[in-house]
Amino acid sequence: ETWIRFSNVRASRPRRRTNPNAAVSAVAGLFGRGASPDTVSLAAIEAEIDAAAPASSTAGTTQLSLADAVWKVSREIPLSLRDRAACAVAAEATQALCETGLDGAGLAVTLAILEALRRNGLIDGFAADDDDDARSARTGPKEAKEAKHKKIIRARAGYRAGDVSADGAPSRAVPHAWLELDGRVLDVCTDGLALCEAARRASVDYSDTNAMQTRFGDDALRLGGHAPNARPPLTVLNVPVPVGGTRTVTVPVRLTLRDPPSSVPDAAQSTRTVAGYRAALRACAGADAAASAAA
Repeated sequence: ETWIRFSNVRASRPRRRTNPNAAVSAVAGLFGRGASPDTVSLAAIEAEIDAAAPASSTAGTTQLSLADAVWKVSREIPLSLRDRAACAVAAEATQALCETGLDGAGLAVTLAILEALRRNGLIDGFAADDDDDARSARTGPKEAKEAKHKKIIRARAGYRAGDVSADGAPSRAVPHAWLELDGRVLDVCTDGLALCEAARRASVDYSDTNAMQTRFGDDALRLGGHAPNARPPLTVLNVPVPVGGTRTVTVPVRLTLRDPPSSVPDAAQSTRTVAGYRAALRACAGADAAASAAA
């Protein structure tokens, strides 16, 4: 069987077990290069990715696609099979976001990554926000202690508080969802990725405004959220992956679970949106738990 690709995830499809080692190998380095390269070309692609600058460096922004940079993290640090697979699926998600230009997709991407991992037999389920507290109340201290020591993948819903707008000013608290694998953040969603990736594919430095205007035009830069001075990175198991150009400052991503004060623009709407995200994550986590118990 082959790896269930991010773009093919459908909740109605029955769960199937695959060979996890083959699954991770099948998607390695293939992002944006076609569906079925032979073994020789796959090895060459992996060698190309390995030879590029580290995924966390700005030099890598001129050498790798964003999807390849996300995948490269799994080749630079020792990871478990589950975590390597999560990086591979996150790279597929990155590719989809770059090709579609979809912004504000944190919840959809979070659930899709979880579903791909589950249907490939790499996880049985996940925890959502305060699941641990609720489980402790239901099962008692002994079971809660045992659960604490298991490796946990957790889905979070809160806010991105570190983004900057095109003029360099801090933006409002943006509703967002992300994953934590044993406490390490996996978050490959940020607005404007399509333009970032287009610059890479065209070999244009995203931080060079004149070159970007010449290549893409003012309308594309405005609609694509061009922010050449500072951008938050993608976060791959706590490793920051820059998305801008060689001179774009990578600003820290601040993820928070705290609702914003009323003085923050659009605070009420953001709080309602995050409440909906949390309800969706808990419902999906509960469905996974029920399915595992029935199996």
